[in-house]
Amino acid sequence: MAETLLSDDMHVHDFVRVLRRLEPHLPISDAYERDRPQLKGAWWSSQQEHMTGWFNSQDSRGSGAFTRKAPNTSARTTYNRLLCPAAFVWMAEALGEDPAVVQAAADAARNEPNARKRPGLLRKHLPWARISHLARAVK
Repeated sequence: MAETLLSDDMHVHDFVRVLRRLEPHLPISDAYERDRPQLKGAWWSSQQEHMTGWFNSQDSRGSGAFTRKAPNTSARTTYNRLLCPAAFVWMAEALGEDPAVVQAAADAARNEPNARKRPGLLRKHLPWARISHLARAVK
């Protein structure tokens, strides 16, 4: 059965093409990552490298701890399943979101003591609809 993409959605590979064109290191997201680093398993040199790999791998069944029952081609679904707080901050900043919005999101996540709540909190500040809009505006 073919997957139907919603109007604000895009194929994961299209989103990866956008992410590859962005700056890998920016002030707000780099500061967030310094303050709240991933504690283990970080193999990437930037959130750009991390997210292009993550989104690009979604249209497969994955491997290891990231095995999926079925491939996923939806960037929206991938974004809404993402659990890496630093990635949300980087994507929004790199896509050109208002720095005040990005800083407010980063501050809220930085101040949230429960690490499991941070991704949902960031999605409230930086919803997919906004990320998708910014991604479509990247030239």
